[in-house]
Amino acid sequence: MDDIQKSIVRVLHTAAERLREERLPEELINQLERLATQVDQPCVVAVVGLVKAGKSTFVNALLGADLATVGTVETTATINHFRHGQPAIYCIWRGGQREQVNLDFVNSLQGNDLETLRRADGIDHLEYYLDEPYLQEVILVDTPGIGSVIDEHQNRVADYINLERQLRQRHSDETYKIGSNADAIIYLINTHARGGDKLFLEEFQQVTQGQSSSFNTFNAVAIMGKIDLYPDTIHRRKELAEKIASQLREQINTVLPISAGIQLALEQLLEDDKAGLHRLTEAIHGIPPEHMKKFLSSDVFYMDPELDRATYPIPFEERKSLLGSMPWTVFTTIAGVASREKDIRTIEQELIDFAGFRQLKEVLDRHIFRRSKILRCNRILNEACRIISKNIKRQYLENLRQNESENKMRESRYLTFIRQAAQFNPSVARELEELVKERASGRVKHIEELVTSLEQEMEVIDMQLKRYNEDFEILTLLLDHDGNECFPPSEQDELRPLLGLYGLELEKRLPAGRISSEYVRAKQLHCRGVSMTDSNPIRRKVALQAVSCYGYILSRMN
Repeated sequence: MDDIQKSIVRVLHTAAERLREERLPEELINQLERLATQVDQPCVVAVVGLVKAGKSTFVNALLGADLATVGTVETTATINHFRHGQPAIYCIWRGGQREQVNLDFVNSLQGNDLETLRRADGIDHLEYYLDEPYLQEVILVDTPGIGSVIDEHQNRVADYINLERQLRQRHSDETYKIGSNADAIIYLINTHARGGDKLFLEEFQQVTQGQSSSFNTFNAVAIMGKIDLYPDTIHRRKELAEKIASQLREQINTVLPISAGIQLALEQLLEDDKAGLHRLTEAIHGIPPEHMKKFLSSDVFYMDPELDRATYPIPFEERKSLLGSMPWTVFTTIAGVASREKDIRTIEQELIDFAGFRQLKEVLDRHIFRRSKILRCNRILNEACRIISKNIKRQYLENLRQNESENKMRESRYLTFIRQAAQFNPSVARELEELVKERASGRVKHIEELVTSLEQEMEVIDMQLKRYNEDFEILTLLLDHDGNECFPPSEQDELRPLLGLYGLELEKRLPAGRISSEYVRAKQLHCRGVSMTDSNPIRRKVALQAVSCYGYILSRMN
């Protein structure tokens, strides 16, 4: 366990012990003790968004597995937890029972009939275990969509209507709850910033505000999915992403355009030494260029069994096989790229760029996966501070103050009783009288002092976490400019670990064999000079943070 984790666990246990000595409600103390047990657990990353935003398709593409249920119409959603481990699926029923299931069971949850609704209503969540490196440090949670409305049917019975409404409300409530307890958030929004997206983000933030640290812009990534729906969107994806980021700047910071459909299709095409992509490219190049636009104009025309073989020399069965299960807009995008290029590697790289998952994984790795322990600590510390500030300082202490008159009456009764009993043992009576007076007169003040002490201890840790976040901001700046000769390789090799890329411990921040105060002082002096005299503003900004890092390391050494 890292030093920062140990500090949080120590503070939480100390707080629980001291509050128990002061006879505070056991429920509040138990909350702090539970938080202490969660510090070294995996970081929770929640995938949230409006219904049909493409969350499940996105999760499948990210993990490279066809697991999360996907439907052409809204499905009976479940909450899905993706964890690291030997491949298996478990259903956690609302009663607590844990049962291993298979994909047939998962697929049986798709639908909106009464039987399916009843089955889904009894499920708390599904757990998928995958041997996926991304899941070693995180748990990915795929939530049901907010605002989900299962298709209306005529003549529905009352049980159906009530169960549908109940399930929909529970899914919405649990999505907000997961967001409140998540350490990081991945938002799925539409390709055009509809009013629903903005309202969803605003409502989601209002519901979870103060309970989650996930709205730190470096802990939340917004995904613009389904960019393959319209050809124009694919080519304007970066422009649209910037526009949406501007429209939703008060809710989110960064928007990344992706196509999970292209990503999933491309993975299949690249199997068996890219056999599928070779076959599709060869077939598409058999179509004369002047007829290509009409050939891909609609799936009805493309799948016409009577298509003129002289003009379109791809047999019907071959056309059917090439299309496979791909959505039509995904297929036309891939076929369009293949028609313009002959080099398979060039086609592959252009489709990878369209899919956007390579950049997405780099961003997720940098912002979330490598920082998973810090995000976890940050969320738990915020929750502990909320318990101390809201539940104890504002609620418990306020109630204690309001009950002062009642306490005075209780004190008077105790003292009267003790004085009446003094004839039996005067010395013990005096001790009891002093004890009651001390407890009665100083209890509020004593608890106030205790709360202040706990807040100060937590503030020290919070300052460390904020320092790490500041380091990360500058690390991001460094990584974004490492390819334009702004930083020579030797400086990059020094600055990346210093700013916490490989960990926050001293031995991971400094080069091997260089953990000495003399070395750190020399490097700090050099960076101070760069921060004051270099003509490049980016180098000055990075150097200034490096000065702060070296100063912090020196303080730790001393």
